[in-house]
Amino acid sequence: MAFEIVDGMTGTKHISSDDLAALNTATVGKASCVLKYGNDFSLTMASANAATLGTGVGMVGGKRFWNQAPVQLVVETGAQGQKRNDLVVARYAKTSAGIESIMPVVVKGTPTTGTPADPAVTANDLKLWRVPLDGINAGTPVRLFEPVIPLATLGDSVSQLKKDYVVEQGVKSGWQYVKWASGRAECSRAVKTAITKTGNYWLPEVSLPFTFKKTANSYDRFSVFVSSSDYFAPVLYGEYPTSKSVVNTVCCAVENASEKGTTAINYLVRGYWK
Repeated sequence: MAFEIVDGMTGTKHISSDDLAALNTATVGKASCVLKYGNDFSLTMASANAATLGTGVGMVGGKRFWNQAPVQLVVETGAQGQKRNDLVVARYAKTSAGIESIMPVVVKGTPTTGTPADPAVTANDLKLWRVPLDGINAGTPVRLFEPVIPLATLGDSVSQLKKDYVVEQGVKSGWQYVKWASGRAECSRAVKTAITKTGNYWLPEVSLPFTFKKTANSYDRFSVFVSSSDYFAPVLYGEYPTSKSVVNTVCCAVENASEKGTTAINYLVRGYWK
């Protein structure tokens, strides 16, 4: 029957390994992969010929398997003056009687005096590790998979994203701005400014693209940064009404201006829009 219940009683034995494989693939999103569990099939070389495969959980073609305890694998000895890549795979097999299995296998590569290539594998093989051999020496194993992120971890990540995310961004009155759901906000703008006299004095106020909210009589929850690359305004000091709980304008003072001219004053404002 094409349309059937899997997690339910029908009165007959109706659940096959293909049923579970399809559901596993749909749930995880991949048919062949390593799931985050245990030691994630860690591989350590005890010698050039002996490797230890750690615990882990995976799937080949949607069929789940796991390694409950470290497994010892044998790597065939290399040859002097030649290089070789061997692969450690999890291999799915099915007998003519329908008996299925998934076992770790070391697939031997082809020796060469040049750059070695990985040996061929099939769709029934989940590649776990590459073991590079140079002469009779085995190098550091290279992992060939990334564990699938568990749903619990993924859910935590999504929850963190939901805690703060961009709700509005754009350009307004010459300001580039961003607002976050938490209330944080940031805007920046380069303002063309005329330095009309020398010495120390205040420059005109600049209107912000929206109202920032802060704690009255405090520097908390709001900051303004100013800068200029021209010698017309060698020293700048940002300023805003610290006594108020809302800020609609910012300004800055120029110090030690020695010449008159026109410069760009760069403003970066950070605070909260709600």
